[in-house]
Amino acid sequence: MTAQPVIAILFPGDMGTQIARTLIKNKYTVITAGEGRSQVTLQNIKDSGIHDVNTLQNIAEQADIIISLANPEASPKVAENIIGHLKNTDNRPVFIDLNSNTPQIALSIEKMCSTGNIRFVNGAVMGASKDVPDQATFVVSGIWRNLFAEQFGGIFKIKDAGEKTEAASAYKLLFSMVNKGMNALFFETMIAASHYGILDELNESLQAFLPGTYQDLIKTTPTYPQHISRRIDEMKGLTDMLRSEGLPNTIAAGTAETFERVDESGIFKNEKFDGVTEAFRSFKKLK
Repeated sequence: MTAQPVIAILFPGDMGTQIARTLIKNKYTVITAGEGRSQVTLQNIKDSGIHDVNTLQNIAEQADIIISLANPEASPKVAENIIGHLKNTDNRPVFIDLNSNTPQIALSIEKMCSTGNIRFVNGAVMGASKDVPDQATFVVSGIWRNLFAEQFGGIFKIKDAGEKTEAASAYKLLFSMVNKGMNALFFETMIAASHYGILDELNESLQAFLPGTYQDLIKTTPTYPQHISRRIDEMKGLTDMLRSEGLPNTIAAGTAETFERVDESGIFKNEKFDGVTEAFRSFKKLK
């Protein structure tokens, strides 16, 4: 690895773009492959100062560190594609996956990397894109996790989850169960409150008696129209993880089920809420 490594971001969505901007501000060269990407992604590339080298093959030849920031469903394919291109080169960059994968997916990506003699760091980002770099925390695990800390410790907040590759994935999913479980609890409460015609009254009482909890909801609830599908996938992944280990999973499974019911109802479709109360009042649309 060079003293000033070239960083590839696959791909610059909201989180990837914010991370890229932070790295560029700290004098790193950041590249990506724009070939076949959406207009939104191409605009992100242009606006953030990322160098578009067009193809994954060019990424494979030029990058010292590759950071995968797709989504949990796409992350194995992203890894498979770039590793396939790396096998056509002598370059062996560090591959860092920062998606919210299940432990099983993280281990499968590690196995792919090992077949190509590629060092793998499993990770996850705790926080929204707007929280990078000051508030978000990067959780990393695996035998090569020190490479992330050594390179980016002065830029990002980093939590070491240990040597077990899958630990960062478990950490993120279990943390998610707490805040997403809380949202599911309130969603289910408001469904029932709407049914009984007492939604506004109950909402006012909850604000008065649970002010601390309400402060937490302010950060998360208004984002659900844009991200509820991803929340469903996360909670299903968590449920599978817990079941595979013979651990209790009732709350995780119930959280996924509640989010699915809200999503299928359509009350969040094309919505953008300014606050918690506005979001909860949308449950009055439920029949």
